[in-house]
Amino acid sequence: MTLAFEAKFVDCRDAIGDEILQVSFDTVPASHDEVERCRPYALISRNFEFPVSATVEWHDGQHYDGSADIRSVILQRDRVFLKLDRDRELEVTFRLSDKKFEKLKSFMTKMIDDRLYSTE
Repeated sequence: MTLAFEAKFVDCRDAIGDEILQVSFDTVPASHDEVERCRPYALISRNFEFPVSATVEWHDGQHYDGSADIRSVILQRDRVFLKLDRDRELEVTFRLSDKKFEKLKSFMTKMIDDRLYSTE
């Protein structure tokens, strides 16, 4: 099953001196009340304090889900495609400035290096 949407907001965040990295793709601003969420988002996180892979969580517009293992990621200039286990795929389109795209590419490379294919 594929969850596809256009992200209006793409945010790259770090914490604890880059020990935790997150990239969010969202259809609503961060100030949105999560209790009333009815639009999709995806969040990829990596905590380098522990020897585990990046994790992904998402909302499909109705339900939250996550904890799927990332099998591969294709990053293009205007989209990202994640193939997950559990027969799930995420395809997110976006529009970013060159500077923001380079930051996204850097974060994705750090978080998912061995499973990331970039066409840029």
